[in-house]
Amino acid sequence: MSSDQLIKNWNLLLEGDKQGLYECFDLFYDDLYRFGLSMYSDQELIKDSIQSLFIELWEIKDKLVDVKNIKQYIFTIFKRIIYKLNKKFSRENLDLDRLLEEISEDLVVQSSYESILIANQTEELKRQQLQEALSLLSPRQKEIIQLKYFDGKSFREIAEITSLSERTIYNTLHNAIKFLRESPYFSINKS
Repeated sequence: MSSDQLIKNWNLLLEGDKQGLYECFDLFYDDLYRFGLSMYSDQELIKDSIQSLFIELWEIKDKLVDVKNIKQYIFTIFKRIIYKLNKKFSRENLDLDRLLEEISEDLVVQSSYESILIANQTEELKRQQLQEALSLLSPRQKEIIQLKYFDGKSFREIAEITSLSERTIYNTLHNAIKFLRESPYFSINKS
């Protein structure tokens, strides 16, 4: 990429010309993608991060006048965005794991005969509540929950089975779990 071309497109971006934004996107995309892959192997995370970077550049274009080293500035913002998105996705996965752990802890059977009877009745009630809540999900959400939590498939395996991107699967799963948490059929005590 020639520095004159970069400066010309950067100045167009600063002036609010979307063509400048598109040209900068085209100039940097391959380098950002390769750089992102050197940090994380999640291609969808990298693509989302590149999109977020250029959305942010467009939103803050009025504040970019004093940027001296354009390439370094763009890569610095990109590193921050990709780190933040990866951290967010990891935290959301942790929340899903915690929810499933809470569910399984609630189903633990105690040792006494009376406790076993009570636990079995409670487990059956929770199973019915879960089935009722699951029945309200979309067919795609049900399929992904089945594959992930009942069949034990990884996001990559689900992507191969459903022909969806791992990011789409993750988002669908996140929305389904959120719905289940808020469902009147299925309440979980949060500590």
